Amino acid sequence: MRKKARKKNHCLIWSEKEKEAWKLPEKITVSQWADKHRVLGAMTGPEPGPWRTSRTPYLAGIMDAFCDPMVEEITIMAGTQLGKTECMYNMLGYAIDQDPGPALLVMPREADAKKISYNRVKPMLELSDVLRKHLPDLDDDISKLEHRLDNMIITFAGSNSPAALAQRAVRYVFFDETDKYPPFSGREADPIKLAIERTKTYWNRKIVKVSSPTTRQGYIFREYERSSRRRFYVPCPHCGRYQVLVWGQIKIPEEERDPEKIISNRLAEYICRYCQMKIEDKQKPKIMTRGVWAPEDAEISAKGKIKSKVAAARHVGFWLSSLYSPWLTWSDIAAEFFRSQGRPAALMNFANSWLAEVFEERTEETKPEILAAKAGRYVEGVVPAGCLVLTAGVDVQKNYFILGIRGWGYGEESWSIRACRVESWDEVESILFMTQYPQEKGDKTFPVLMTCIDSGYRTDEVYDVCRRWKDRARPVKGHDHLAGVPYKINHLDRHPRTGKIIPNGLILWHIDTSHYKDKINRMVHAEPGDPAQWHLFKNPSDAYLKQFCAEHKIIIRNRKTGVAREEWVKVTQGRPNHYLDVEVYAAAAADTIQVYAMRKDHEMAVHHPRPDRDSDRREGSWIRRSGGKWLR
Repeated sequence: MRKKARKKNHCLIWSEKEKEAWKLPEKITVSQWADKHRVLGAMTGPEPGPWRTSRTPYLAGIMDAFCDPMVEEITIMAGTQLGKTECMYNMLGYAIDQDPGPALLVMPREADAKKISYNRVKPMLELSDVLRKHLPDLDDDISKLEHRLDNMIITFAGSNSPAALAQRAVRYVFFDETDKYPPFSGREADPIKLAIERTKTYWNRKIVKVSSPTTRQGYIFREYERSSRRRFYVPCPHCGRYQVLVWGQIKIPEEERDPEKIISNRLAEYICRYCQMKIEDKQKPKIMTRGVWAPEDAEISAKGKIKSKVAAARHVGFWLSSLYSPWLTWSDIAAEFFRSQGRPAALMNFANSWLAEVFEERTEETKPEILAAKAGRYVEGVVPAGCLVLTAGVDVQKNYFILGIRGWGYGEESWSIRACRVESWDEVESILFMTQYPQEKGDKTFPVLMTCIDSGYRTDEVYDVCRRWKDRARPVKGHDHLAGVPYKINHLDRHPRTGKIIPNGLILWHIDTSHYKDKINRMVHAEPGDPAQWHLFKNPSDAYLKQFCAEHKIIIRNRKTGVAREEWVKVTQGRPNHYLDVEVYAAAAADTIQVYAMRKDHEMAVHHPRPDRDSDRREGSWIRRSGGKWLR
């Protein structure tokens, strides 16, 4: 009897909420939790009712990253109306129910934060059975900028309110539409950094950033670039090969440009990049269920197994365009593109909100497939007919070197002779200064006459090599722009007391990399009749093709002044561009010895500028041998 009474009294001690607090968290992911407990209201979207991850399978991997103990930051760069914001609310709901902690939701403005508080988060709490249990008994505990639940506090703030951002320590921070934030909150620090500062005391913090991109300088793009950069790969229903859905694979009949006709007649088609078969709109849901998130350039087997060299990351990033949307057809997207034509603001919206890409006015660009078409029949390491002079460039890295040798003929026609990676200075010197390269048809051999070596890294070693081979090697330093000249010199060796230039001392060559990238781009895209043709040896490596095409030229406009400037920038921030750099250095080496002055009717010797002459201008004496032959 005593045991029964004690048990009965014990049950009366604890309230239902207190009993609930003692329950252990479920072993469940965010996507599983959302399928089980999340309910969408009528004001949330076009499909109210129980949440179904199967409707948008691509969101499962994003949501479940929130449960990964290794992940600290999540960046979602996506188009509009893809479910990315609801995905963020599912993470918040999961935290409330399974792993509570103080949370902060940051919107662009305080007015936006109040709307989200009452129109999105409060209904989410009320519609879910498990979340409703955590609502407070007092109505005053739910305000427009703070929800005081029974197990945690949710604060809502505008990015323009520094006081709210710095109010208290939090474990969870959710940033929505980050690219609409002002760069600074009054006199305080950047609003995003200010909010992240609040999480420093939590070892198990989670930081979630969500937005459509704007420009390359926008916050979400910069954050995505420094993340693990995952993309959603889906299999072709015909060949089974996994690929990322991209705008370039949507094809429309050339004669049709009317948006309404494109939609009504379903004229747009998505073409598999591998088998060239059409992927129909009705096939999209099926391939989405088999999709996988993987880093860029990952290898994925037919069974969806991912093979990637990218290690597990604390900062994971996800990119998603409207091509994955279950609510849009290929024709809907194509029609929007043609509606945007001729209107820069509309075109920017299409790039940002539909394709989830930064908006850039591209002026110059080379694709790997265009470059591959330049490959000739001659093999690497031989000198084709018409080539008269060899120059080279070396890009110096921490543990290895990338080098390229290019041959030059009349009219600045050029041929790639070698492009490779080596591991030591001995190999560099052997390939560039101790090797004679045979002519393709003939018995002549050619040395590398001049080499430009990047001195930005391992500078002392570069200087030592250039001193040993001072007649055939020059240290260089690249600059985006020089004052109207392609290159200029700086004497490094001077008398310690007088400061006078030491004759025959080492010279550092400053080169305008933008100038030479422009020049190389013109040569790659030269018309058939242009003498400055650009050739590539047979079967170039994928690394060469990708790195050479790692940059494109864009127009950057100042929003306040409207002043525009052109710049070469990386297509993807983390992508290496070493082979493009060595081609720049080889072209600069050719310019410094004035190969552009070679003429069939009046052959001249290659020019070596005198150390005591200002090389800001292309000038100097030439040395001619009898018989019109070149001096090597």
